[in-house]
Amino acid sequence: MISRYSLVFMTEGSPKQKERFSRAWVIAAASAADFTYEIVADDERGVDMTVHSHHHALDLQLKATSNPDEQDGQLVHDLDIRTYDLLRSESRTSYGVLVLVVVGHDSTSWQTMDDAGTSLTRAAYYLPMLGLPDTANTSTVRLKVPKDNLLTATAMKSLMDAQASRWT
Repeated sequence: MISRYSLVFMTEGSPKQKERFSRAWVIAAASAADFTYEIVADDERGVDMTVHSHHHALDLQLKATSNPDEQDGQLVHDLDIRTYDLLRSESRTSYGVLVLVVVGHDSTSWQTMDDAGTSLTRAAYYLPMLGLPDTANTSTVRLKVPKDNLLTATAMKSLMDAQASRWT
């Protein structure tokens, strides 16, 4: 006999749930790198979160998917032109970065916790946008995010170093 407590329902996760979960990835990496962060309430500048060191900042556009399109070891993502142009602009004061979080099909598997620790499942990837080329596209641009670009604390520090080097 199956009790009502032993039933597990597979849920895809809503776009808002994926958005909130993608913030968790950034918060985890930023915290491990000893950076602070802020959630941008209105992404008018194409930015969902900003991560800060003591002197520099990264502006992040967050996207999450449970159905990643993968080609030749890269994740393919179509980004709207307005956001693309905002993030790639060399006149930005902060380094623009696309963060693509890949989650499982079942939202109940996205996070696990036991006595040994907490785990976020699947992975988050990043693509520095600064200086990417102009495009003739009018709606979206297809970006390829290398699967080697895992968003870890070390990667977050490297991105911040790249931002800092712009000003030296």
